[in-house]
Amino acid sequence: MDVRQIMGAVLTFSMFVMLGNMIKRDHFDGDVLVDVPVASNVEQDVFKITKHSLIQLTDETLKEDGHRLKLCWNSSLLPKGTDHLEGFVTFSLTDGPEYHISQVANAVLVAKHLGATLVLPEIIGSKGEKRGFDEIYDAEKFMTSMNGLVHVETRKHPELKLVSVRVPYNANQNYILTNIEPLFRTTRYLRVITYFPSFSMSQGKVDRDMNPYSCWATFEALHLKPELQEVVDSIVGRLRGHGSKGQFIAIDYKGEMTGTSACRNDGMKSCYNAMEITQFLQRIGYPKDTTIYVTQSRSDNGLNALQDVYPNTFTKDDIMQETHKGKLISTKISELELELIDFKLCSISDIFVPARSGLFYANIVANRIASRKTEVFVPAQITSTLAHDHISSYISKRSHPAYACFCP
Repeated sequence: MDVRQIMGAVLTFSMFVMLGNMIKRDHFDGDVLVDVPVASNVEQDVFKITKHSLIQLTDETLKEDGHRLKLCWNSSLLPKGTDHLEGFVTFSLTDGPEYHISQVANAVLVAKHLGATLVLPEIIGSKGEKRGFDEIYDAEKFMTSMNGLVHVETRKHPELKLVSVRVPYNANQNYILTNIEPLFRTTRYLRVITYFPSFSMSQGKVDRDMNPYSCWATFEALHLKPELQEVVDSIVGRLRGHGSKGQFIAIDYKGEMTGTSACRNDGMKSCYNAMEITQFLQRIGYPKDTTIYVTQSRSDNGLNALQDVYPNTFTKDDIMQETHKGKLISTKISELELELIDFKLCSISDIFVPARSGLFYANIVANRIASRKTEVFVPAQITSTLAHDHISSYISKRSHPAYACFCP
């Protein structure tokens, strides 16, 4: 197997390991947790990553980027769920923004099939800290996006006993009505905890293509609150101002992971260090004045190799200091907000380089597919000097499930 195939296998496996860890870190404040049938025969729609094909990138294709694809469904054309029932479905947004997308999509899917009212979620950080949804995301846009799909309320219902239930991601209607609805009719108030089925589950009970409800929620529901979006826009402007062509590369790189077990699985490589990334960018011809944004919090000795060759390399700390000087930000930005900034910058950058595997990479690619920003280069250790030999096979093979959401 060549290195790209090995990395593909590791990327897929690591994504589900991360999702499993997410569930273990969720916080429920003493909720009753009910185990519905886990359905050992649920099939996982694996994100297959295969050998890269050759795609020639030209100035014309770059100019086409940024024109957002159209979803093949809209809220008025979506198939109807069950009749409306008196009851509520809620959920929590946990960990980073790459998890939030799946959690929202699954909660909307369950609420629609049950005919339930969706309660606006709270946000729970990795250390258990709680934030209001509207502290991070635009609640008004969220509720507007759900018009005609599900009814949304902002208030909780303490008078009802909240019961938490694990639901496989993208479960089909039959699974929900068979396993979740009887519990819902009894309690009238469910918290959905999203999980991904394991590889061993082989009989199809999870839709192989993304459900239209999931598609709608994935790409239409979550928007940053205006103040945070202004910060992102300001950072993008500053990054583009540093480069001679007004473009920048975003690299999802965390130096603290290099050399740890997170970078290897059964002897296979699943992330790249700063020297390897530098050599990769040089090999495919990026000049020294290229502007680069890395998701690492601050500069350290591990980034020297990259910054020595590409002096216009910025970390969050570097760029946030510039933004603070511009007086756009008057208060401290939380860790979650910084993660969201990373997620947005990687989604809208001219080029994205996933230096490590995981769900962050997969959902960044989903966003980039939606906006036609298909320049995603995996730094596989091959000798080719052509960038198109390194394009992510999520894109070159159209293997990402997000493609099922958009019209040809």
